[in-house]
Amino acid sequence: MERKNTRLYTIIGLSLFAVVFAALVVVATFCDLEISKILTKNALPTGAYFSTSGFGLFFEAMGSAPIYLMGSVAGIIFFWWGVRKEQKWLKILAPIVGAIAAVAGAYLFVNDAFKYVGEQFLVAGGLKKFYVKVISAVIALFIAAPSVVAWGRIKPEQNEKFIKWVLVILCTLAIYLIVHFIKTPIGRVRFRTMNYLGDSDYSYFTKWYVINGKRNLVESVDGVAIKDSCKSFPSGHTFSAGMIYTLICLPDLIESWNKKWVKGVVYGGTVAFTAVVAISRILVGAHYMSDVLFGGTMAFAGTMIFREIFLFKGEHLKALFGKTRE
Repeated sequence: MERKNTRLYTIIGLSLFAVVFAALVVVATFCDLEISKILTKNALPTGAYFSTSGFGLFFEAMGSAPIYLMGSVAGIIFFWWGVRKEQKWLKILAPIVGAIAAVAGAYLFVNDAFKYVGEQFLVAGGLKKFYVKVISAVIALFIAAPSVVAWGRIKPEQNEKFIKWVLVILCTLAIYLIVHFIKTPIGRVRFRTMNYLGDSDYSYFTKWYVINGKRNLVESVDGVAIKDSCKSFPSGHTFSAGMIYTLICLPDLIESWNKKWVKGVVYGGTVAFTAVVAISRILVGAHYMSDVLFGGTMAFAGTMIFREIFLFKGEHLKALFGKTRE
């Protein structure tokens, strides 16, 4: 009976995902441009490259936080995992690597937020950038150090379980390389690029599946260097926000959280956050619906695949093909 239920739930889950994703892809394919026109109407002034929307600015600065914070958390977990090991080399190496990852994640989070705020207010100049990096490093230390100390209160056996979560985080994070490297050859122009260039006929616009090749149509805006005017697809920002999906693993690893209502809150919260960031990216003219759809879905799919591998040892796939133990 348990095998049949697992198989049924797996089929329903995969079918629902496939149907919803396919439907959204169809909508995005035919309505990308129109959706962007509607959402940017009151947020992106005519001829502007940067949006004036406070909502858009906030999620531009904070929306990518999950990718950095999950990396930092992974470092903290790895730190304490190594400290409690018997092997001397592991007891030394793991805490060093973990501490570096914890601080690096916090630094990238703070520096990235400063970067987007700086772009909006046209903060340029090497000296100012240097100060931003120093300030980011100091804040990162103040975030990471207390977090490492506080995590020491987590029970060793619970932290041992969290190593599976770390593996899911790291493997899903690796998918970002795909997002990063296909942006340039696809060369899809951003909506705000056309807005800035005065392309009222949207002649530069192409569908998400068209490969345009490497190009950059805007070199700078009021002294701020622009290197990604044609790197719209897929959305790295939405993928970064989608790293929050890795929190889905927690109810499977924390016994007191393994309840339907807790899982519902985690699933609902992670989907809602990623969706809001996705909408904000369209609103500021940085991406189209298809960009954020693929970016967010890649993060979700990666999380679910590696969750299945590291937490369930492929149990759902085995059930799907009738190989689960009775």
